[in-house]
Amino acid sequence: MALISANKYTLPLFFVLLCCLSACNTTTQSKQKLQTVAPHATDSTNDVATTNKKPVDYKPTATTPKPQEPQKPQTPMPTAANPASKLPAGHSVELPVKLPAKKLIVKPANQVITRLCSELSAKLSSVSMAECSALQLTHSAFTIQHRSLAYKDYPANSGQPSIGKILVIGGIHGDEFSSVSVIVKWMKILNQQPSNLFDWRFIPSANPDGLLQIKSQRQNYNGVDLNRNFPTADWQNHALNHWQNVTHRNPRRRPGPRPASEPETKWLVDQINTFAPEVIITLHAPYHLVDYDGPPSAPDNLGGLYLRRLGVFPGSLGNYAGNDLNKPVVTLELKSAGIMPLKQEIDQMWYDLVIWLQTQLSP
Repeated sequence: MALISANKYTLPLFFVLLCCLSACNTTTQSKQKLQTVAPHATDSTNDVATTNKKPVDYKPTATTPKPQEPQKPQTPMPTAANPASKLPAGHSVELPVKLPAKKLIVKPANQVITRLCSELSAKLSSVSMAECSALQLTHSAFTIQHRSLAYKDYPANSGQPSIGKILVIGGIHGDEFSSVSVIVKWMKILNQQPSNLFDWRFIPSANPDGLLQIKSQRQNYNGVDLNRNFPTADWQNHALNHWQNVTHRNPRRRPGPRPASEPETKWLVDQINTFAPEVIITLHAPYHLVDYDGPPSAPDNLGGLYLRRLGVFPGSLGNYAGNDLNKPVVTLELKSAGIMPLKQEIDQMWYDLVIWLQTQLSP
């Protein structure tokens, strides 16, 4: 009876223990299988891969194409077959509009003269801004670089007609600084001691573009030697030939494509025609002499400069005014292009010039 009771309770307990052991074995095998499939399940990269979620700083790669933005429908341009009036509602097309040509803004004469004086005083140590401004230059025309071609008149103030008109030109060659500075000093003399005999016209800088380049040059902005560009009678037949065969195409002596092709030359020719001088005085450097073309007789010396004729060239001012127009042309070749003569020498050249003019032009 006792044995039968024991067997009654022992058998169910046996089955309970057997089920527990089976469940534990199943759990252990599942863990081993999970570790074999995903040994790094805590790695964030594999988290992304297994969960298929995108990180916050998503960047498209070659294997992950960037989503394409929806394309806007293209509006057809109006043509004869498809005028703008046939465009879908709400669409408009801006047709090309021909803009009016820009007007050239012309600065007042005092502004262009101020600019010229400012640039001259910055380039030439012997000419101050105040000194240039005191000359009260008259603006007349523009160069290629829109600088002023300017002059100053000094009429005779004796109450009687002058005995002659004198045109004085400096700076035809832009790298001859002293030819500009000496003329400014002569104009200063006339400001202090007005002339009683002559009507003067002074052009201190006939080639400001050449002078006022960063590196000053003999020629104008177009690279033309103005003193080979005057419309001489022999220009067409000899100017280019002389440049090519005598100077071997020296760019400093280039005469230009045609006579008086340059605005500065045209303007100087106009000054000669309208002012109608009896004598033309021009300053150059650095041959240290007096050159002379035309009638009647040359000065033997002006200050320390002595007469030595250099002859004329096709397109030169001496050839044009002296030979073709039969006007006396006195050329003062200063000793240095970059060094000013002493004040005493500048004054002496001036007084000698005035005396010579009196002897030539007095009735």
